[in-house]
Amino acid sequence: MNISARTITLGYSRHKKPHYSVRTHKQPHLLLRLQVAGSCEAELCGTRHVVEPGDLIVSKPGDSYRLEIDAAPDEDGVRRIDSADYYVVCEGPWIDAWLARGNYPVMARIEVGEDILSLWRRLLYEKRNVSDANEELTESLLKALCLTLERAVRSRPEGASGDAAYVPYRIKRYVERHATEPLTLEGIAKRHGVSVSTASHLFKDTFGLSIMKYAAEVRLRAASERILLSDMSLERIAESTGFRSYPHFCRAFRARFHVPPSAYRTSLAARQADFPRTDPI
Repeated sequence: MNISARTITLGYSRHKKPHYSVRTHKQPHLLLRLQVAGSCEAELCGTRHVVEPGDLIVSKPGDSYRLEIDAAPDEDGVRRIDSADYYVVCEGPWIDAWLARGNYPVMARIEVGEDILSLWRRLLYEKRNVSDANEELTESLLKALCLTLERAVRSRPEGASGDAAYVPYRIKRYVERHATEPLTLEGIAKRHGVSVSTASHLFKDTFGLSIMKYAAEVRLRAASERILLSDMSLERIAESTGFRSYPHFCRAFRARFHVPPSAYRTSLAARQADFPRTDPI
């Protein structure tokens, strides 16, 4: 099998004692390292960086790299060492093409979500699963991780600085996860540590529509999928996707899909009848 993206080594590291790279060295392969707790320092291509949670190091083949983990003062002024990170070293033609098109900085601040961490953990599990090694699955997971990291890097607006740069993206992810639950602008803004006006302004400027309109769009997509893929009643679908009433659901659905929910389901049944099911041979 032709493997175009190969994982050489990867892992999760938790440091409670000082750790120093023996010397600055040039990476022969791509190193991706994500700080998830604590802090450390890294010398990347001759420049020293403080690395904090959410910082993704992208050390390309030929780049110089040196890591230094030492005690840092906490909020009480006590110096402790507690640094944690995920890392992966990889190579291959697909990796080379991914790097060439990305023009990634040596270090980028990203929002660390469960989508990234779960992919890293799954890749780690599959790489360690020597009794049932599946190179095709490992390759696919590595590619998915790289693409998800790419999206996270690109999600940060150019020229933006500070936590405000991430607020609209955090809100978007929160809405996508909780759209079928009761949502209010006040609750969303409070959860993300900003005022209602700031949350609304940042979200509209970034995505071109209001928070609640986006939530309605997510609910309608979920409703259309349940109409297509389940035999739930339309009333139950409306309730389960977060609409406050069935008439409200019908109005919103018709405005979005140009047919009422009942006609949407009927038209699907008619299309399926044109292609009768056959038993497998």
